[in-house]
Amino acid sequence: MTTQSAAIRNPQMQMPGMPSLGSSRVSLGPLNVSPGQVVQYCGRIRGGPRFGVKGTVVEIRLRQAVVDLGQSGRWHIPYYMLMLPAAA
Repeated sequence: MTTQSAAIRNPQMQMPGMPSLGSSRVSLGPLNVSPGQVVQYCGRIRGGPRFGVKGTVVEIRLRQAVVDLGQSGRWHIPYYMLMLPAAA
């Protein structure tokens, strides 16, 4: 018995009308986020803001941004839980 190793380029099956997973995430960090920029929260934490809510960056820190999410309040959110609304 022999085995072959094949590179799996896209493990997700493509469906009509569904966007590809690889191109939708843009990594954010302190170098490419500025105060006043609109971002979207993509985290799921119990007691935290609602998934997908948009907010405005108020302050930039080394590992997180302070984001005003309107009625949800101001939150200190790590960059890996933020994405640009155009990329969502």
